[in-house]
Amino acid sequence: MKIQCINIKCQGCVNKIQESLGQKYPSLKVDIPSQSVEVEANEEGIKEIKAKLQELGFLAAEGIMGKLKGFFK
Repeated sequence: MKIQCINIKCQGCVNKIQESLGQKYPSLKVDIPSQSVEVEANEEGIKEIKAKLQELGFLAAEGIMGKLKGFFK
């Protein structure tokens, strides 16, 4: 599955994502030009990956609170 992200701008960002998720999800690939993460995982795994990406600042928060939070950043 391909997950569209934000703020993936350099190898440091890639390393941060790989360090957080690479052990558990070895198929994880991060692409800087398209600012996306591609990974093979089940539905629970995808939820966990998205939560971690959001925590790290690479995924926009969903829903109205996420939009408000993003607006004030």
